[in-house]
Order: sequence, then structure tokens, then C-alpha cells
Amino acid sequence: MLSVSVVIPVYNQADLIGRAIKAVCEGSRPPLEIIVVDDGSTDGVRQAVEAAGSNYSVQVRLLTVPHGGPGRARDAGWRSARGDLVAFTDADAVPEPDWIRSAVEAFSHDQVGAVEGKVVADGVPTIFTHQVKNLSGGRFMTANMFYRRSVIDEVGGFKSRYREDSDLAFSVIEHGYEILFVPESVVIHPPREEGWDFYFEKANRKRFEALLFRNHPEVAPRYLPRFQPTELLVLGGELFVVLALVFGVWSVVFGLTMLTLGLPKRIAAWLDGRTYSGRDYLLVWVLTLALVPVEAYYHWLGVLKPPR
Repeated sequence: MLSVSVVIPVYNQADLIGRAIKAVCEGSRPPLEIIVVDDGSTDGVRQAVEAAGSNYSVQVRLLTVPHGGPGRARDAGWRSARGDLVAFTDADAVPEPDWIRSAVEAFSHDQVGAVEGKVVADGVPTIFTHQVKNLSGGRFMTANMFYRRSVIDEVGGFKSRYREDSDLAFSVIEHGYEILFVPESVVIHPPREEGWDFYFEKANRKRFEALLFRNHPEVAPRYLPRFQPTELLVLGGELFVVLALVFGVWSVVFGLTMLTLGLPKRIAAWLDGRTYSGRDYLLVWVLTLALVPVEAYYHWLGVLKPPR
């Protein structure tokens, strides 16, 4: 039987980490250990972890590292692990009872280097709700990923602060290992309410997406779009509308046509499954017009000056 170490990074989520620990410990196949990596939190994470861990026979260890992002926290976690497999999930996620058992069964031969489970969004999100989901695989979210510890070691672990999940998975694929999608291994990821500024902070991480294409030129294009046509349409439309001062009314017509073609798909992706009012709908349109050029800026900044 393959032993499992569960790694959970946490940053200022003392109110949620106990729920994640409880879900893992009460599963149908408890792990060898749970390693909670405190990424420089300033709330009561230590007390919350100690209180939750005292209720179960599973060993719950707390590592504290300087704040450096989830990638660095996860890297510290697996390096401290003792299990044959390392399972990654998030502090605000809730693994279902058969999460570990279903994933472990898929490691049927040595060329299975990793297993990707299903991530399901729960609750009723609004336009400012952050939610993640992975229903069909190929996204390699560390909210629900299992790796052979020896394979992580072979590829050098996590090398990026953000988009670290795809970076590790692409490295594993490049080394000739299989990553299987197991939909029976489920993690619930409840939506988290954020402010409008969250989306602009998140745009900064586009720099790390460019890094994926540089470091994994053959694998990355199989899973990620290098360019999004909707982004080009929105940027072009905004540019032509601005240039109306120079080229006149036809520039406005051409720009609005491009926006009409590019914006609806971006809006639909944002509103997918969310509840919203007419005011919210208008706000999403305005924010999308502002976010697209910001995301494009950080994307090309990452291309021209890759982050460390």
C-alpha cells in the first residue's frame, strides 16, 4: 500500500484550515500525515492547526516559512513529506471522504507519475466570488493533485511562485510520466468572496503564464492557449475607439464591431454560474474593458522580462 502525505499551504486562513484538516482525517483512507505549511500568516493559524490536529490520530505537522506565495509553501511541504505519494489541496477546500482512496488506486504502475482529481465549486457565487473548478482534467490544480514523491524529486520540485501547479505537471509530462484524471477523487472548493481589486491583483500573475511557455515550449501549448482571440478583439476594439480622434467615425464603427465580437465570450465566462443583477452585469462589462489591457500588459511583461 502506498503511503500518502497531504500538504496544505495556508496564508491567513485560520478560520478555514480546521475544516480542511477535519475532512482529510475523517476520509475513508486517512493519510500517513498532514503537513500544513504556514506561508507567513499573521492570524491565528498555529492555534487553529493545533486545535484541529488534536482531535485525530493522524499526525498533523505545521511548518512555518517566510511569505513567498503558494508555490514556495508547497515546495517546502513536499520536501518535508515521508509518504510515497504527496497529495496537495488548499486550506479553503474540502476533500470528499473517498478523495485519497480513489486517487491511490489509480497509481497502478510506475509510469503513473501523478493523478489529477476533480475540483467542484459549491455554493451560490456572485460576480465578485472567486471560484475554481476542474471537471474534466488537464488543468493540474493543486487543490487536488497527487504525485509520487520520487517523481517530484526527479523533476526538481516546484520552481515558480505562481502557476506552480502547471509548471510541475508539465515537468512531469516532459520526463515521460503519465498524469491520469480520476473524477472519483473529489475536492469541494467553496466560492470565496473577493473585491473588484482582487481581479487586478490576479492579472499580475499573467507574467507567470508566459514563463510556462518559455520553460515548457512543447508541453504548454497542448494545455494552454498562447493567445486568446477574444483578448485581441477587445484590445483592438478599444484601440480603434480611442483612435477615433484621429481617423474619425469609421474608426469608432470598426472598434465597436471588434468589441461586439470579443466581449460577449469574456462576459459569459465571468458570469458562468453566478447570480447577478442588472447593475452587476453592467459592472462586469466595465471591469472587463479595464482588465483585458491590464492582463495583456502583464502577459507581455512576462514574455519580455520573465519573473524569477
